[in-house]
Amino acid sequence: MLKIQPGDELLPVPIAIEEAIGYRPHPTTCTRWTRKGVRGVRLETVRVGSLVKTTVEAVVRFIEAQNEAIETRNAGDSRELAAAS
Repeated sequence: MLKIQPGDELLPVPIAIEEAIGYRPHPTTCTRWTRKGVRGVRLETVRVGSLVKTTVEAVVRFIEAQNEAIETRNAGDSRELAAAS
């Protein structure tokens, strides 16, 4: 769950993602990022009434966490390859 600070700009998920990465992803992608997540990381959101909102900062954290998960996995793969040699 997203922790809201005074002054945070809450945006609809697709718009926050668009501002962070430069294009608006497919609506299914937005839903997947908020509900299931990617590589064990979920996009932080908050409900405002019936609307799901997030911040650009939360999107950036989500992307950074995905990249860390990829790097961790790749580091494990290279260790396994070195051990097998």
